[in-house]
Amino acid sequence: MTVDWWTIGFQIINVSVLIWLLSKFFWRPISAVISRRQQDIATQLAQVADGQKQLDADRAAVSETRKGFEDEKARIVQEGQQEAQTARAAILGRAQQDAAALQAGARQAIAQEEAENQARWQGDAVTLACDIARQLLTETGSSRLVGDTLFARLLKAIAALSDRERLSLRDGFTFVAARALTAEDHQAYESALRTAVGGTPSMTWTTDLALVEGFAVKTPYLTVASNWQADLARIREGLSRAGH
Repeated sequence: MTVDWWTIGFQIINVSVLIWLLSKFFWRPISAVISRRQQDIATQLAQVADGQKQLDADRAAVSETRKGFEDEKARIVQEGQQEAQTARAAILGRAQQDAAALQAGARQAIAQEEAENQARWQGDAVTLACDIARQLLTETGSSRLVGDTLFARLLKAIAALSDRERLSLRDGFTFVAARALTAEDHQAYESALRTAVGGTPSMTWTTDLALVEGFAVKTPYLTVASNWQADLARIREGLSRAGH
């Protein structure tokens, strides 16, 4: 087998020219395009990385904001519960106070009503007792001894007056008797009264059956009584005071 070195040489030259041509007109532009493409890809990857970082930051911000919302919601709920408990406690407190006030008012009203009823019943009892005593005294009449005793007590009451009051009787007074007086009684009582009062006062004589028994000396400003009507009034007043 014979080797044609010229042919091989030409082929080598052709291949070399082809390689040179490819490297000059094909591989370099392609390399430049590939390089630019790689740079574009790198730039896009960097932008994507920056976007991812921004997205992560936004997610973190959203998460933080959401956590803040949850915390604020929990705080609002807790404050609402506390306010509700405070309002409920205040309402219960006012209700208890109102109930206590109503109970106290009811107890006071009941006590007052009982006291008024007791006072009224006692007053009615005292009035009834005095009316019964008055009726008995009126029906049983009186004796000379009772009349003299009551008149003697009247004279003592006049003697016990102050000087100014006793002097006022000298200007005149009305002598009231529970029954009609005889001429003898009239003369005896007038003499005794002038002696007790002093001087010669003018006297007006009158009868008042309401006195039951006894006498009274009256002026527009003074009354001196010694009769069963006044005694019963004093007894009634004393019983009423004792009941309170």
